Amino acid sequence: MRRKILVVDCEQEISSFNPQPSQYEDFAVFRGAALFEAHADADTCVRGFRDVLGQRADIELVPVYGASACSAGPLSGEGFARLSGELLEAVDRAMSPDVAAIYMSLHGAMGAIGELDPEGYLLEHVRRRVGPHIPIVISLDLHGLLTARMLSNCNAIAVFHTYPHNDFTSTGRRAARLMEAILDRGAKPVMARIFIPALVRGPELITATGLYGKIIDRAKAMEESGEALSAAVLIGNPFTDAPELGSQSLVITDNDPDKARRLAMELADAFWADHEKMLAELVPLADAIADAAGQGGPVTFTDAADAPSSGASGDSNTILAGLIAAGYRGRAIMPIVDAPAAARAHEAGVGARIRVSLGGTIDPARFPPLALDVTVERLGDGEYTHEVSRMPAHAGPTAVLRHGDIRIVVVSRAVFMMDRAIFLAHGLEPEEADIIVVKSPGAAIRYFTFARKNYVLDIPGATSANLNSLGHRVCPRPMFPLDDNVEFRPKVELYPASLRSAA
Repeated sequence: MRRKILVVDCEQEISSFNPQPSQYEDFAVFRGAALFEAHADADTCVRGFRDVLGQRADIELVPVYGASACSAGPLSGEGFARLSGELLEAVDRAMSPDVAAIYMSLHGAMGAIGELDPEGYLLEHVRRRVGPHIPIVISLDLHGLLTARMLSNCNAIAVFHTYPHNDFTSTGRRAARLMEAILDRGAKPVMARIFIPALVRGPELITATGLYGKIIDRAKAMEESGEALSAAVLIGNPFTDAPELGSQSLVITDNDPDKARRLAMELADAFWADHEKMLAELVPLADAIADAAGQGGPVTFTDAADAPSSGASGDSNTILAGLIAAGYRGRAIMPIVDAPAAARAHEAGVGARIRVSLGGTIDPARFPPLALDVTVERLGDGEYTHEVSRMPAHAGPTAVLRHGDIRIVVVSRAVFMMDRAIFLAHGLEPEEADIIVVKSPGAAIRYFTFARKNYVLDIPGATSANLNSLGHRVCPRPMFPLDDNVEFRPKVELYPASLRSAA
């Protein structure tokens, strides 16, 4: 009899500081075979998991349910109730005596109104349904919040090893190999977790070049050498304000708690030794505008403070207002989320000269609306493909508006802006601009390498790297850099619970 493995996908990253809740309707939902069809040509964990186990004659992968949405504000209580209810009902329907295991592709930084640990909730309720003996393997973003409830209700975890992320598919493959170790070799995973009271952002987190990357290299070496089944350092999402927000090391061994404890401590100590260097150096907007004028070629303005990929609203007009106030005369391109402005442009038509209010439709307290005379240059339906994942974007009605030599790509719904796709899909060539505004902390170093310089700006937003500006209320304290003189007193937590002890 072929062994069945159920495959489930549920992913969203949120910012607790985005004032607009997300809704069930913001998710792309796939049931049954449609889940695998959606991921067939994508760069995703589900695709990677299938690459390994989908080829085996003795295993049948069963697509159960998938739901994914652009990062946003916390999911409404009603939205999470519907989403979680559908997912759990789908698991119930798919269960049968020949189900040998479950794989769940998760993010780790979801958040819902009334449920601050959605992934833990889902895992707990899946575990209740399938019992203690069915292995559950999950994959997570390194920006995930790994909670005690999550650890208590799964058997093994594969975590991204790169930032900016380029190992979606390979992480899914690593999750599949964890599953093979359990099903084929009888591995008994022991998970050691150490919580680190630090929230970090900035260039040292770029794994190809930064200090964090050297620590991740050691985690990768643990896996590749066989010291560990899985190893990672998760840095959490500083914008998802939750009770277990922070950084943490995780090492999983095959039935060797002492080794798991020792290796987790090694990673945690290495991270803490460098954590103070892992903060962003932010540039005031006025300084960046003045300096960019003398660069003689394209530069990027990174608006990580309003990054939809991190959960921000995307409706910041701060850079646009700054360029206008400074009398900037170069060519600039930028995206903004503003459904009313897009609708106004569609009503007026291409070539129309109109006055619109831009920005602040979602987060007006941070971004007072800006009245502007513009020309409608292009209209679109917002359907295109992301470079970063090869998954579709559903941005709603879009428009390219021109004010002088500034071109603004207006979208109706927040989408990932982690690559060049939002510009290319709307007829704009980034290399021909003088300033390219990128609403993602990692986009510039991956997709805009032609730029002469990148400025990470110190401006408002729900995902600002100026973490003290956000107003955390729920996360553990004291916490670096929110508090002074934070001490690290490492405590090892072992899972499963029968092995739990402190070191």
